Amino acid sequence: MLVNLPVHAADSYPVETVHAVPNTSCHLARQSTEVFATMMVTYGNGELCSKLLCNAVNRDYLHRLKCYCSIAKEKKGLAAAANTTNCVEKDGEFIKQFPPFGDSIRDMYDTAASSVKNPWCVSDHDRHVREIQSVNCDSTFAQDHTFQVTKNYQNKGGGAVAVWDAATATGEIASAVLVPSTKPEDFAHAAQQLLKRPMFKPKVKCSDTWPSKKEFWQSVCPGIEGRRGLFHYQKRIVSTLRKNHVDYNEAVTHLLAALYEHCSDDYERLLSALKNGTLSRTGKKYSSSEIADMKRTNTFRERYSKYLRKKLHQHETICQNLDDWFCRFKVTASEGSRPAGGRLDPIRFEPLFTADTKQAIQNCKEKAMYISDPLPLQDMYDEILPNPNSSHQLVEYLSLRGESKLEAFHDRFAHFANCGMRASLADNLNLAGTARYNLSIRHKRSRASSKNPIENPMSSPECRKKIPVGWERVVPCFNHSELSFVNQLAADVGCRVPFPYAEVLPEDNGERFFSEHMSIVIPSLSGVRRGEYGECMCALCKRTSTKTVVFAVASPTKTPPRATMEIVTGNNEVSITTTSPPQQTTINNVNSNVARRHASLPPGIANQIANGAHNSASRNLFGAPVPPVAIAPQLIPMQFQLPFCCNCNFIVDSKIGVIRANCSQR
Repeated sequence: MLVNLPVHAADSYPVETVHAVPNTSCHLARQSTEVFATMMVTYGNGELCSKLLCNAVNRDYLHRLKCYCSIAKEKKGLAAAANTTNCVEKDGEFIKQFPPFGDSIRDMYDTAASSVKNPWCVSDHDRHVREIQSVNCDSTFAQDHTFQVTKNYQNKGGGAVAVWDAATATGEIASAVLVPSTKPEDFAHAAQQLLKRPMFKPKVKCSDTWPSKKEFWQSVCPGIEGRRGLFHYQKRIVSTLRKNHVDYNEAVTHLLAALYEHCSDDYERLLSALKNGTLSRTGKKYSSSEIADMKRTNTFRERYSKYLRKKLHQHETICQNLDDWFCRFKVTASEGSRPAGGRLDPIRFEPLFTADTKQAIQNCKEKAMYISDPLPLQDMYDEILPNPNSSHQLVEYLSLRGESKLEAFHDRFAHFANCGMRASLADNLNLAGTARYNLSIRHKRSRASSKNPIENPMSSPECRKKIPVGWERVVPCFNHSELSFVNQLAADVGCRVPFPYAEVLPEDNGERFFSEHMSIVIPSLSGVRRGEYGECMCALCKRTSTKTVVFAVASPTKTPPRATMEIVTGNNEVSITTTSPPQQTTINNVNSNVARRHASLPPGIANQIANGAHNSASRNLFGAPVPPVAIAPQLIPMQFQLPFCCNCNFIVDSKIGVIRANCSQR
């Protein structure tokens, strides 16, 4: 009812339509659910939300009680205060309905995330999935495994040991799935479907283990170059050092200098801003000695590395620098080798290096050929021109080395949900956190790109000067489907479109993320043949496209312009005519959850499918049996898409209205 009412009328009931769930003792107000939408993604703590609601009700009672007594005292005076009516009791009278407990709030959030009861008819779950599917790439992407996320699922999401995820050069997360192991065959299908996206055409792939699994990646993406990420490369050595040593920070600084150098022009501008005080909020002017002290710690890197571009050294230079660095900080030297320049810690009397340091340096020297940038320096960074309100006017550089950004995402990834959550709730929290993380990156870069101001007016100084520097990177709205709905409302009444840069959701391409990959995709792949290096050989991964078939009720004499099946029912007779277009549309959404697919259809069609019969003889594109699409005998004009892996033979039972395909190709 609320969805079908005009917006101004539905607004009288202060509850979001997706949160107006049935079979509950209360509804949460819009202000509460908007706050909880952020808190749940960050902490997943329903108990905290419940306590905040209870505290708000108790504080409201105290506020009203103080006002009541204050007014009574002012009107009647102290002498007549005894005749004032007693205050309403808090429990039982003022508070007749207590807030829901934490479990109930989590249930409400999970139900609302899967609800399509909103004006744009897309649930938050499906919207977040399609937003992740929209991530594209044209240069570099990175992939890795993280192990901390699985603890947030009951039984580790059905036996998962890690999450395989991939990030683009900008840092957007393009895919994240639970996998039972780190073997290539367990993430092969997700990786191959990612590479088959129309706008996902990477040239370079980064990982922490390259050239391990090199054959697999070159088989699924011929011609791709491989690189090792700088983060994991230097971490191999840093993890072997003693962090409590007095020379630890200095050694890390010199180690990074052995791997790369800062652009001289950027460094000159940064030093000038530090010394003239424009980079400090208080106007503090740093001296040369103070800057040198900061460089000996990680303070300089954390605060000012965003203003400096890194130029990685070449292979032989890195090897020579690593040898020089090792000799500078080692304590003892064998006969005939270069002298040692290190020292023991004056308190613990321990050297900086452990027994594994020398072997780690040797391994890094062997892999130094995979560290250099595949593109010129100017193509490895995006520039953010300074905000017109900024005092220092330094250019900020956004690196296009995706491996470090993927590691930064892992730090927050494990905290989107709490330990031991059910799969649906953990998935909704992970999807929301990942989609918002991607949106924050796109929002930041939309205001930062300076290469084509005409194409991106949001980066113009006139637009940026309207927002303070500290707030221009804060995402104002995470639901762009709602922004598109508001744009349509404004256009209907002839107003200027208020959000011209609202993103449009792409069509669902069938990729599934997190535990849905374990519960839906992996079981469907049982029995599918694997390639020599673990490649997935299912019909979706072998083909670049799948056939799209559009069902429609129409006249048998009318020839549709694209691949169609015409169905006419009457007197238990069915007539079928099929035509094929010259080109096939790429749709591969067969590995999606049946309930999710039904939720995206119009209500009438979804009800017919939900109430229809099932036949176990049908098979999906992986060759596994699946329930067929069931259609009621009284068909209404409808049109929806379904993918096929081959030229299937269709059998129609007019009595129960079931259409099934006998697929001969697995």
